Amino acid sequence: MRLVDLRSPTFFLALLAFSSAATAGDEAYSWLMKMNQATRMLDYDGTFVYQHGDQLEAMRIIHAVRDGSVRERLVSLNGSAREVIRDDQQVMCYLPDRKSIIVEHRFLGRDKSFPVILPESVRVLRKSYVIQLGAPGRVSGRAAQVVIIRPRDQYRYGYYLWADKETGLLLKADLVDHMGKTLEQFMFAQVKIGHVIDAALLQPAMGVDDMAWYVGKTMDRATVQPAEGWTVSKVPAGFVLSNRIMRKTPAHGNAVEHLVYTDGLAAVSIFIEKVDKATRSVMVGSSAMGAVHAFGNIVDDHQIIAVGEVPVVTVELIARSVVAQPQ
Repeated sequence: MRLVDLRSPTFFLALLAFSSAATAGDEAYSWLMKMNQATRMLDYDGTFVYQHGDQLEAMRIIHAVRDGSVRERLVSLNGSAREVIRDDQQVMCYLPDRKSIIVEHRFLGRDKSFPVILPESVRVLRKSYVIQLGAPGRVSGRAAQVVIIRPRDQYRYGYYLWADKETGLLLKADLVDHMGKTLEQFMFAQVKIGHVIDAALLQPAMGVDDMAWYVGKTMDRATVQPAEGWTVSKVPAGFVLSNRIMRKTPAHGNAVEHLVYTDGLAAVSIFIEKVDKATRSVMVGSSAMGAVHAFGNIVDDHQIIAVGEVPVVTVELIARSVVAQPQ
């Protein structure tokens, strides 16, 4: 057996390199935790742009935390007029062009919307991603630290995140594919952090007169009596079931079984619905809108759709593995 000379320069340099890498990794996770806390706990008011494909959207976001509860208002600044009001329990979307208001239950733990895109426990990302620090930069005139999140396989995307050095607030986020190509980007054009938010700014500016209300409702599974029990037999490593509910769609009132699988950062929703082919079209195969991919399949007269901000190979794998088992 060969003995290692602990006094040798080679051993010392190797040990130093290992220690430096471990320290850098811990520092990267510390920045993720700082971002996580800042985006959820700070008050901020700003304008951000969202670029996906050849589309560019601008939104104002007003975010306030009162007694541990979050209330947030988003206002579209271009395109169709719309507002979104979110709190810990629900999401209300005001669509004046359609004369409608859509209300949905908010599923905490899977909601990902800029600047809150990280899970509450960032350590779960270790299984599926490599986390490292990038070079410092500047966003919206503020000094920022870059954190790079690289996927360990082809079933998820990666991120470049710019955190405000002073507060930790996420200022910019690039979603990238395995080649490093930017698929979509969120970035604050201007933001005020930490000042008191006037309660009036968190109320919708749009009136509700002559607006139709559509309220999505969860359902007791026992009242639906599905003919089959549905199982997802294959998901990429790291993805786990985080939600499984029965719900009614706001627009049509149809019963839909909704499953959510997540690795802590990426999430895939699976919708299972009995279809009447005589009155409704079905989706078979893949479709995409920017970085969001969907794949549809038909199993025993049920429409299966898997959709998520993941590569198409991921939604296809999951959709094709949904099977019905007789009860």
